[in-house]
Amino acid sequence: MLYIFDEVDKMDDDIPESMISLLSEARIAKIQRLHSPLKKKASAAAYLLLRLALLEIYGIEKTVEFEYNEKGKPILRDYSHIYFNLSHSKRTVACAVSNAEVGVDVQHISPISDQVAKRVLTEIEYNAFKDSKTPDKFFCEIWAIKESFLKKTGQGITSDLRDLTAETVTDKVIFEGKDYFCCACGSDMKIRHIGRGDFEQLYN
Repeated sequence: MLYIFDEVDKMDDDIPESMISLLSEARIAKIQRLHSPLKKKASAAAYLLLRLALLEIYGIEKTVEFEYNEKGKPILRDYSHIYFNLSHSKRTVACAVSNAEVGVDVQHISPISDQVAKRVLTEIEYNAFKDSKTPDKFFCEIWAIKESFLKKTGQGITSDLRDLTAETVTDKVIFEGKDYFCCACGSDMKIRHIGRGDFEQLYN
């Protein structure tokens, strides 16, 4: 299941105490190290999406802690059979949860230089990018697909994105927001686009 929340900017800058109590100690410490109010809220919201997913899908109510595998990919300490991945960009956060390996990526649409496009796209993709009437949207979608696949495999951005063709990634679901793309790679991915009110399930 893919959970998407794109109203981070509408959350209060001061995270409510009711929300703080739902975060792990490690997540609170991470948030405190961030300087941008928007990044603080996004980090909290990403963790809350995971909590919501675990509650709705598996009935897990407890605060969860992360561990990391040999590739640095986060895993759930007490639930090794549940796979998840988080991503956030500006005001949008996403969480993918599955019974098998999964990856998710959010990319906001922004102007892309030719130099960056050449570092990310295959030759065929680059030519399509140059011919596109909306090159920034085209690039954003391709990048989200590639990043989500590499996060699923645990390779991350250390891999050369030009070695991966987005079209060959078959186990993906793509959500196009107002100004962003979100892609999740994994089996049986359905989309749950949530609002701020959905978080109330966690503390009611």
